[in-house]
Amino acid sequence: MFAMIKSLVRRLVPGLLVAALLSGTVQAVRPRPFIIDTDVGVDDVIAILYMLNRPDVDVKAITIASTGNAHCLPALRNTLALLKLMNREDIPADCGPLKPLAGDHRFPESVLNESDNLAGAAKFLPKVNASTQQRGVDLLIKTIQDSKRPVTILAIGPLTNIAQALKKAPEIKNHIQAVYIMGGAVSVPGNLNDAGVSMDNKTAEWNIYLDPLAASIVFNADIPVILVPLDVTNTVPVNMNFYHALKKNHRTLAANFAFRLFNDNLKMLKANQWYFWDPLSAVIASDESVAGFETKPLRVLLTPEIESGRTALDNRTGQNIRVAVKVDTNKFTGLLLEGLNRS
Repeated sequence: MFAMIKSLVRRLVPGLLVAALLSGTVQAVRPRPFIIDTDVGVDDVIAILYMLNRPDVDVKAITIASTGNAHCLPALRNTLALLKLMNREDIPADCGPLKPLAGDHRFPESVLNESDNLAGAAKFLPKVNASTQQRGVDLLIKTIQDSKRPVTILAIGPLTNIAQALKKAPEIKNHIQAVYIMGGAVSVPGNLNDAGVSMDNKTAEWNIYLDPLAASIVFNADIPVILVPLDVTNTVPVNMNFYHALKKNHRTLAANFAFRLFNDNLKMLKANQWYFWDPLSAVIASDESVAGFETKPLRVLLTPEIESGRTALDNRTGQNIRVAVKVDTNKFTGLLLEGLNRS
């Protein structure tokens, strides 16, 4: 009789689980609780879809950094539409403050407008109604407080919401597992001039530059920070190889939307103008084996303006930050494609 049961289990269950099931040692995988803090640019959307599609990730809330890539209401509308597309309308979302903690750094209006309509791809999303109370900071705090397990934050925009939350409820830092930040330029030039404006600041990266005080607060908050800077994202452009791979295999709602977005913007891809900034950060946050890391003493410069937002090496006052310094490109693109196409 035992032999018959064993044979039946082998036919029904993948081989690697057979021994565990028969011995009674198998345990259900508990998804890790995440908050996505995003400014809802074009690459943010790919990162969000990837995270929503991973069975080992439990997205508890999406908070919108309104000091970033898009205006608050269009960003919220696109976020709610993504959640509707993915049948995840149970996930709450809202905007945070419209202004940075200090200063007046902001993207050019042309960039904000492009992100508002997701480079034209917003038309592929379902229609939703959106209104905001700009309670994103409170949503972030409550989500962390209500979670039975420490929450990991994927931060793919300026850090205004997270810094505000830490100021308003400093005790939440004890319930944050880690913060994965797409931001900074450690040993490479910044990217401020890539937005179609001429700026004297050649060292800052946009997410940190938009609210350098907020970034400094997060860096110094005594919580684990993992930085995914331009140094490593510069090595993974969205190229035509990825486009063709996605074209061959886009069988899920997430992958199909990603394909339509890229297909609608082939000119940008062929010109190598887009990089996997936020998707790389999402994949690293969900599976660190895709990257290599070094711990570096970093601080965020607030002044002078010509260096505001710079993530500077500083052995004296810098905080020890784990920095992604290399990536297995083939493994990354494979995980991203697999994640987008997971049913």
